[in-house]
Amino acid sequence: MVSKAHGLASASQVLTGNLQYYTVWCESPNAFSDPDNATGINIRITGDIADETQKNFEILIQSVGLRAMPIILNDPLAVADLAADGATSVTGEGFVWEFSAEQENVFATKANEVGLLVEEMNGIVLVNGAVLDTNGAGQNIEFEGRDNL
Repeated sequence: MVSKAHGLASASQVLTGNLQYYTVWCESPNAFSDPDNATGINIRITGDIADETQKNFEILIQSVGLRAMPIILNDPLAVADLAADGATSVTGEGFVWEFSAEQENVFATKANEVGLLVEEMNGIVLVNGAVLDTNGAGQNIEFEGRDNL
């Protein structure tokens, strides 16, 4: 009897040397100063599957996972100043989320190491009605990739 066929889905845990790390900065007014009234890309973790902010975070993970599922991730951290936390294009209060994927250059284009994230995440609508804008004057989410922690 065959115990595993090529292409058969199964659960396993594998860790290799091809991990790449990503940081996501999300604008969310009041995320740090008044979390209960945060707006924008509000991805606060509540543990309640019916909570709007929890659903927003799950949409973000699922959207990233369409190309490569994050295998290591942390909870988003609310910060008072995204620029002070390393963002170059988004400012103000918001969330910083970090994750890693096991596939090398999975989000890269010829011009940008996170070019596919920028292209594919643009226009996604969250449960609270916020729309992800990855570039231009209304940019509210930014991505960065790196090979090391």
